[in-house]
Parts: sequence; structure tokens; C-alpha cells
Amino acid sequence: MLAVVLWSMAALTLITGGIVARINNTLNQAYSMREFAQLDQDMMATEQTLLYMLSARPHNPAGVDLAAGSVESDSAANPFESGDADQQYGPTLRMDGSWYSGVGQVGFALQDAGASFSLLEPRRENWLRLMELLEVSPTEADRWYDQFMDYQDRDNLTRLNGAEEEDYRERGMVPPSNRFPVTPFEILNVPIAREHPDIADRIIRSSTIGTGTSSNLNTSPPLMLELVHYLSRSEAQMVTSERGNNVLSSLSQASAEFGVLFQGGEFESLWQPSGNIRIMLGDRQGRHKRWIEVKFTATANGAPWVIEYSHPVSINQRKQEPAKTDAFGLPTTPETAPRANDWPYYSAFFPEQLPLD
Repeated sequence: MLAVVLWSMAALTLITGGIVARINNTLNQAYSMREFAQLDQDMMATEQTLLYMLSARPHNPAGVDLAAGSVESDSAANPFESGDADQQYGPTLRMDGSWYSGVGQVGFALQDAGASFSLLEPRRENWLRLMELLEVSPTEADRWYDQFMDYQDRDNLTRLNGAEEEDYRERGMVPPSNRFPVTPFEILNVPIAREHPDIADRIIRSSTIGTGTSSNLNTSPPLMLELVHYLSRSEAQMVTSERGNNVLSSLSQASAEFGVLFQGGEFESLWQPSGNIRIMLGDRQGRHKRWIEVKFTATANGAPWVIEYSHPVSINQRKQEPAKTDAFGLPTTPETAPRANDWPYYSAFFPEQLPLD
């Protein structure tokens, strides 16, 4: 009789343990789902806030001028007057890929897409130069170019080193779209990109599907500075890590600031952000969740922007040194954000993240 009781208690203990384990698992799933749902809501709120800010606030050469209108100047009073190289700008929401705090646990970065490499039928010489900077051999560079051009042209004729529908089917891949790419991630559909995913990743980070292949010393990624101005990799990294201290408005100013000769590129240099901006949303650890490329222009339906694409991604933000004087160029952890009394008061924009007085 005692044995039966003991076995019964053991069975009840196992059953109870199983039930508790299932309850804990269900609770953990519920908590995770709640966190994901909250993150999605925060990302949506951050996206909508950024769309409003980017369309409503004036821009300076480096991004959104958050202090515009708070200080009157002669150039502000006369919009046709050319800018001054020594002009002082206020706090700037930079469009150079710097990672910022958004709503809740969301982080975000902005990239001036027009100051990156255009994948829209790129010129062969620009592509080969890009491949050289990525340390790709000339033979492989030709394969990259021909396959990507075959992917986006509208015929079924295969280039010398290219690939068309039959080649894709032999590899078990989806046939080429034979249209212009909709997102930079479409380069991953090209056969050679599967052989060199690291090269494809670097191209995606520094490219756009709109008009581009121009340089803005304030916003361009390092690869574009190497391409347009013939900087070495170390020089380009130095410029992008230290440019947060100033808003640059001329090549001569940049040369004096960094002690680097910016060759050529006079007609390929921009001194205002383009109308195409890539919004990169993610979490505070710098993990990208969604890229949105927006073209800011008046449309018939009254919206001042057009979303070119909204693409889910799963990549990590590359490590970067925080800016030294730009109030917004800091990591997303709130403990490191300094108090700054001279910031414009924006309680409506990300109220819990900016430690404003």
C-alpha cells in the first residue's frame, strides 16, 4: 500500500512539474511576443516621427538642422545667399549612419542615399574602381558587373561573364528580374554574390537604388570617399570618424581640417543632403530590423515623401566611435548621453531618450 502511495506521489510530482514547465514556457513566449510587439510599435512611432522631422525641418550640409530658426542670421534671412564656410551650425541629426536613440528601445540611423553608390545601371569604370577598392580581382570584377547588369537589363542576351534565366535555373536559383533593382539587397540574387557574401554585404551598406555615386564629405560612407576623392582606406576612416566635430562646406575646408588632399570630385561633390534618405531602424544593440528608403518630394496626394522601399533586414551595425561634439552623435545607451542646455527643446520628439532640461 505504501509503495502505491509513493508511486502515486511521484507521478503527481512529475505531472505537476510538466504542467509548471509548460506554463513557464507559455509565459516566456507571451513575454517575448509582448516585447516584439512593443518593439514594432516603437519602430513605427520612430519611423513616423522621423518622416515628419525630415520633411519639416531645414537641412544643413550634414543633416537635419535642429536649431534652425532659433538663431537669426543674414544667410537665414536671405535664402538666396550662398553659405559661409565658417558658418556655425546648431545640433545636427547627422545623415552619415550614426546610431541614435528613438522611441522606447528603438535605435535608428540615417544615411544620405544620394551620397552613396548607385546600383542603377552603374558605369563600368565606376564599378571596376569600386571592386578594386573592395580588393576584388579584375576577372571577378567583370563577373560581378556582367551578372548584375544581366540581372537588371530587359533582354535575355547573356554578357560575356554574365548570367541569364537558363544559368539561374541550372543553379536552382530564381530567374533574374530583368528590371531595375527595388532595394540594394537584390544584389544578393546574383549568382556571384552567393560565392562572396562579404563583398555583397559591403556593397549593400554603401549603395542605393536611386540616383547617387556622388560624394558629400559630411554624409558619404568611407567607401565613397575612397572612390570619388581617391583617399586611402585609413584616410577615409579618419575623415568619417572625425567629421562629426564640424559641418564641412568645401573641399578646401576639409583639406585644412583633416590634412588630407581630396583629389578631383569637384563636380561629384554635394554640399546638401539629397532628397533620398535611408532610414535604418533597429534595437539599442545596433541590430538592424528594417531599412526604409524615402524620397522627399511633393506628390499629388499631398504627402511630402514617397517610400521607395521598406525592407526587413537582419544585420548588425558596424562599430563606430561616438562623435565628440555633435550632441546627437552618441551611442544609444542613455547613460552616456550628456546633458546639454543649448539643445532645442523637443519634448514631442523622443521625449524619454533626450535628457533635456
